Amino acid sequence: MAGYKSSKRKASRASWLINRAGTVGGCFAEVEAVREELVELLHAGPGEAARREVAVTRSGPAPSRWTLRTIRASVDWLTDYTVIGVWRVLQSCGLGLHPSGARLFSPDPDYESKVRWLHRCLRDAARHPDTVVALFLDEFGSQRWPEVAPTWGGEAAVAQRAGNNQQWRTIGTLNALTGQVNYLDGYIVGRQQVIQFYSRLDHAYPKKVGLIYVIQDN
Repeated sequence: MAGYKSSKRKASRASWLINRAGTVGGCFAEVEAVREELVELLHAGPGEAARREVAVTRSGPAPSRWTLRTIRASVDWLTDYTVIGVWRVLQSCGLGLHPSGARLFSPDPDYESKVRWLHRCLRDAARHPDTVVALFLDEFGSQRWPEVAPTWGGEAAVAQRAGNNQQWRTIGTLNALTGQVNYLDGYIVGRQQVIQFYSRLDHAYPKKVGLIYVIQDN
């Protein structure tokens, strides 16, 4: 009987929130408590309940972003609500989902520990700028000229150019503390070029720098 009452209270919690949050003199403390609970959940990222809700296979990874469906599946007192009901609860708490700026979550199970290690590297470089360096490394490719795109009238513009529209590749690092940039570019950035670039990094910083953290592909 006690368990039934507890479930009933949870099930009515969101309804109470929706009805009371917009009224004059509504229970601010209760709204704030619910909001804090939801914010903590959203910041943690989709978990096992969200994975079960949308995974195509049993071993499928957790989703990389929140949806109303996965939020409903992850909060026990929202499981009986429609997606519109979940949206109303979020609105009542001053929360919302913005697809254009959605926060993505890595499916890597070691993601959080890697982020903590990343923060430790950055703190180490900030505390010991003379002997420790933290670099963000990435690669990208660009072409000699852009791809054909529609004109204002809607027709594709075709420009005649001589030669191959060959891709040009660049590998580079950004110093997290000073903003210093080092790079190497060419038609190919393969194994030999990456080894060469690491050698350049070794010579780019003075001998007193005893430790260089290279944060690859962010």
